[in-house]
Amino acid sequence: MGILGRLSTLIKSNLNDAIDSMQDPGKEIDQMVRDMEDYARQARAEVGRSIADERLLEKRQQTIDGEIGDWQKRAETAVRGGEDGLAKEALARKSDKETERAEVAKALQEQGVYGDQLTAALKALEARLKEVKLRQGTLRAKARANRDGGALSPKTSAFGEFDRMASRIDAVEAEAGLDAELSGRTTESVSMERRLNQMAGESSVDDALAELKRKLGK
Repeated sequence: MGILGRLSTLIKSNLNDAIDSMQDPGKEIDQMVRDMEDYARQARAEVGRSIADERLLEKRQQTIDGEIGDWQKRAETAVRGGEDGLAKEALARKSDKETERAEVAKALQEQGVYGDQLTAALKALEARLKEVKLRQGTLRAKARANRDGGALSPKTSAFGEFDRMASRIDAVEAEAGLDAELSGRTTESVSMERRLNQMAGESSVDDALAELKRKLGK
């Protein structure tokens, strides 16, 4: 669970329950505010990194577009010169770049979604933090009135369990991802899949050369 998951947990947590369980409201509510401010700082930094990563992906996509155009031009030049071998090589390189562009486009889309979700979570956290600060005096009084219930240790932050919980979830998600990746992936199946992909690529290049020669009247 990254910062986005932790923000979601924090935003969805029951504030009143956390307050009711406090043993030392004066100190722990202040600590709660500091914790929320720290998460907000982390989220703002992550938003900045997300925007930077998105810009890099956009730049890479533009570069690949130019490379695709260059290989197309080289293939056309080779066909006009009667060099089918060189034309096929150029078209194969173009196909590789098109595959790379598709991967970058997917990553760019995912990065955009992540950035939007993170920004929305940050806004929600900032709104909740503002609410807690406005109600800080009242919350202290309420916590004192209800502190006879179950209590946390005075030295324990109201949200101190988030990082430990997130670490456990990280381990579970990593194990699940590994299981999904390895399921059915024997040495033989991987080798067969690689060969099939290679054959499909060779066929695509031949088809692309035939289409290019048709367009150029060759």
